[in-house]
Amino acid sequence: MGSTVAQGPDEPGLELVDVSKTFGGLTAVSSASLTLRPGTVHGLIGPNGAGKSTLIGIASGFIKPSSGQVRLAGRDISTLDPTRVAQLGLARTFQQATPITGLTVLENVMVGMHLHYRSGIAAVLFRTPSMRREAREREAAARSMLENFELGADADTDAADLPFGKLRFLEIARAVVMQPRLLLLDEPAAGLNAIETERLAAIIRVQAAQGTGILLVDHDVPFVFSLCDHVTVMNFGSVIASGKPDDVYRDAAVREAYLGDETAEETAA
Repeated sequence: MGSTVAQGPDEPGLELVDVSKTFGGLTAVSSASLTLRPGTVHGLIGPNGAGKSTLIGIASGFIKPSSGQVRLAGRDISTLDPTRVAQLGLARTFQQATPITGLTVLENVMVGMHLHYRSGIAAVLFRTPSMRREAREREAAARSMLENFELGADADTDAADLPFGKLRFLEIARAVVMQPRLLLLDEPAAGLNAIETERLAAIIRVQAAQGTGILLVDHDVPFVFSLCDHVTVMNFGSVIASGKPDDVYRDAAVREAYLGDETAEETAA
């Protein structure tokens, strides 16, 4: 297993450079570029079908680009598989929060810790004292993570029995426990109520303050713009605007394609 790529606060964590993806005759992403830096929250918005989820799939290794390059701390990772990308420090969530069936909430989170286990296969097979000690340490860390996500009381519950909002937080906790340098969140606020959305915002702020670079894809415009240091907007597979939130609010192309004049004025107020 490789180690996480080291990054300084001013270095680009994730770079997508002129990335394109075609499926048959359909162009899902066309020459899109984006830079996510450690310790920042970068919003990615646009209408349905704009190419946002495809771009996240390319960044995380689940989809291979037809052209262009994906770099992690300057290293080309365009051809790496998702497991290797995760080992290098990039984690993601999915639009559909799907737990590992048959496992408890605690066990689901502990699965996310597999990249950090020190014990080798022999230690696991023979249950050596060092392996048992590490297992106890990992369980304690997983329980602490659940408390941070207000899931502590559900630790021993079958994850499949959680209500939707808690499933969403479990999905994020499972990614955060990997201790990624970069975290890609695909529609994390979808289906959450106002209280849950504010809790999610607080979690994102804490992760960014700890140095994690976060790419946030969501249709909740006020949620995205209130959190983000930088916003990129896509339409029909292309990036049509990218910059500071206030500048993107006022971009004519963004208002026409996605926000609408009235929405932009209300959100900017």
